[in-house]
Order: sequence, then C-alpha cells, then structure tokens
Amino acid sequence: MRRANETLVGAVVLGAIVLVVAGSVWLSQSRFGGTDRIASARFRTIGGLQAGNPVLLRGVRVGTVEAVSLGPNNWVNVELKLRSNAQVPARPAAIISATTLFGDWGVGIVSQTDSIDDPTVRAQLDEALRAGSDRWPGATLPDIGQLTAQAGRIAGDIALIAGRVSDAFDSTSARRLQGAFRDLSDLSRRMSIIVSRQQEALTRIGTNLDTGTSSLARGAMSLERTLGRMDSATSNEQLQRILGSTDTITSDLRAVVSNLRGVSGAAAAQQEALGRIIANTDSIIARANAGQGNLGLLSRDTTLYNESVAAVRSLRDLLRDVQANPRKYFTFSVF
Repeated sequence: MRRANETLVGAVVLGAIVLVVAGSVWLSQSRFGGTDRIASARFRTIGGLQAGNPVLLRGVRVGTVEAVSLGPNNWVNVELKLRSNAQVPARPAAIISATTLFGDWGVGIVSQTDSIDDPTVRAQLDEALRAGSDRWPGATLPDIGQLTAQAGRIAGDIALIAGRVSDAFDSTSARRLQGAFRDLSDLSRRMSIIVSRQQEALTRIGTNLDTGTSSLARGAMSLERTLGRMDSATSNEQLQRILGSTDTITSDLRAVVSNLRGVSGAAAAQQEALGRIIANTDSIIARANAGQGNLGLLSRDTTLYNESVAAVRSLRDLLRDVQANPRKYFTFSVF
C-alpha cells in the first residue's frame, strides 16, 4: 500500500514537472527542430523595451528581443531573434510601441517603403538610416503615459483658453457683438441698394452699347460703299488720271523750286552790292544826324524853314492881289 502511494506521488510530481516545462516552452515560444536568426536594429530610445519582449510582423509574433545594449554615439542597439520561417520585408524597419496598457512593450517590423504618416517616426527612421546601413533603422512610439500627459497638457491649455474667452465675452462684448451684427445688416441693406442702382446703370450701359454697335454697323456699311466707289473709280482709270495729274503738278513744283534757287543765287550775287549801298546809306544818315553836309545843315538850321514860310506867305499875298487886280499885272488888247 505504501509502495502504491509512493508511485502515485512520483507520477504526480513527474507530471507537474512535465507541465511546468511545457508551459515554459509555450510561454517562451521556443521551438525545437528549427534554426532562429538574429537581426539587429538601431534606436535613439527604446522606452520600456526589455529582453524577452515579443517581435511582431503584421501583428503575428515571429520572435523575441534577444538583447539590448548601448552603442556608439548614444545609439541603442537591439538584437532581435527571429524564426527561420519569418518572411521580413526587403527593406525592414523596426518600430517599438506599447502593446498593452500595463507597460508591456514590443517591436513591430515594417517596410521602409510603407507610408508612415507620423512625421516624428519618419524623422527617427531617416536619422537611423543616416547613421549606417549595417543595422535596421528603428523608431519608438510614445507610450500611453506620455500620450495621457500630452492630452492632459492639451486639456489644460483648452481650459485656459476657455476661461480667457469666458472672461473676455462679458455683457459689454455681447452688446458690441450685437452692434456689429446690426452694422453688418445695415451694410448689407446699403449694398443691396447700391447693387440695384448699379444694375440700372449697367442696363443703360448695355443700351448704349447696343446703340454704339448699331452705329458701328452703319459706319461699316458706309465704309463698304466707299470702298466700292473706290473700286469703281479704279476700274474706270480715274485713279490713273489723278496720279498722272499729280505727276504733272510735281514736275511744275520742281520747276518753281529750280527758279527759286536761281533767284536765290542772283540775290546772293548782289548781296555784296546791297551791303555797300546799305553801308553808304547808314553813313549819310549818320552825317545828317551829326549836322554834317548840306542835308545835315538843312536839318539843323531853322533859317531856311523861316524863309520858306515867309516866301509861302508872300506868294499867297501875291496870288490874292493877282486875283483882286488882274489888270495890274496883265494887259489884254484885241486891236
């Protein structure tokens, strides 16, 4: 009986050991009969990532975090142990993110060619690529605590803005806003009146344009008739006769110009003689003004003037005497 109990206890203990080993293998995702491979990624920060955290590809676990170490230039190197059958993208990238709300972290594998909307993640990947191509580029998403803190700051800013708006929007602001609405309504009414008036002006302008178009049409018809008359005058050789008369007039004008040139030449030839005559005339006038010569003496001496006046008076007296007594001066005899 004691031997049966010992056998039963041994079997229970052995089953418990097997169950513990199987559970550990299941939890660690260890596989037997397969060959794992190691990949390395480069990060600036890894958040709460630790060795043993899962590595996910499209949400499916394909490996675990093997090791975390600090590299040169403050880069963090993370070694990823991947299953042999995990088909990673041609240009892979690693992104660390929180997998649960309780502080669990994981690494997701994505393609560098995928469209990543987050500019922060894209900037981290580009920086890791510039550091070298020997490791996968990596980026870290903020955890729920950081997001909550950021949301709290945003909520605080919104509350502060709401308080300031509430302080600014008092009864006076409400009255001003009502006045602004009334002014806007008045402005709309005035604009409506202006638009109606401008519509009447535009109607008049359109009528004037119609009238102007009609006038232009009539002018075009008149021009067409004038061009027709010119065509008819050209066909009757009237234009040729006008051009011939124009040529004759041009020849006459050329002859007149030639004659004028001859006259100008003769005047130029006599210019010296005219100059001498003008000089002599100026000399005579100067001498007369100076009282030199007979003409100068006559122009300056009043004796001749007085004697001339006395002679005219004597002649007038003589004429009156002749008219009064003709017999005194004339004797007529017939026989």
